[in-house]
Amino acid sequence: MEFQGSSSGQVKQKWIVLLSSLLITLGYWITALWYQNQQAYSKDLVFFHFLFGGFQSSRLDLLQYYFQFALTVFWFILLPYLITKWILNLDFQQLVWRHANDSTAIKICLIIYPLVLASTWFSSAEPVLQAEYPLSKLIGVSWFTFLLYQLSYFFYFFAYESMFRGFLQFGWLSPKPGTKEIISILLIQTLLTTAFHIGKPGTEVLMAALFGPVFGYVSIRFNSIWYGMLIHYFMNVFMDTFILHRLHILPQSFF
Repeated sequence: MEFQGSSSGQVKQKWIVLLSSLLITLGYWITALWYQNQQAYSKDLVFFHFLFGGFQSSRLDLLQYYFQFALTVFWFILLPYLITKWILNLDFQQLVWRHANDSTAIKICLIIYPLVLASTWFSSAEPVLQAEYPLSKLIGVSWFTFLLYQLSYFFYFFAYESMFRGFLQFGWLSPKPGTKEIISILLIQTLLTTAFHIGKPGTEVLMAALFGPVFGYVSIRFNSIWYGMLIHYFMNVFMDTFILHRLHILPQSFF
């Protein structure tokens, strides 16, 4: 039986989605966001170094982020998929990865995307963000490493948006949500995604709080996570590139 079929079923679905989202976020924080060296921001993943800290490698700092990205897929895609399929009895792809080919959304993106991406040039000048990004400065050793990292980084954002703007929001909303219901889930989603950024630079935490409702509303308004997910990802790719340029550590060779 699909939970969305009745009023009581919808209430049960809301609680399952909300509680599982809280537990998943907590599990992810412990295994993939718990850092040492907090004063240096986002360095030395505790769980990664517990498992692999004994290995000697000059690229350990970079490898820990591949580990983080892999855990993001596990926590934010695999587990929600299992919950959606086996507990909610819903189609995960239709619930989370639905795509609405909306001409209005595409037109807005063509206007907004260049402006947002251009703004990362100015943000990249902030010392606190330069200390944080790229997550590992080792991606500047070669263009191959840089591209491999950015490709892996895509799965991080894909999983992140699938979880918070997909599974949480679409899973919590009723088929025909009212304004109060939409505002409620936008607040819940924003609280979770802002808390997710605690430990990051203050500017980034503030931006998470400001853009949480925006990205959330866009996914609801256009019935798809894709429009917000793509700009979220490319913002970070441009940020990494501009910061490497400003620090004079852009790759000098392909390998």
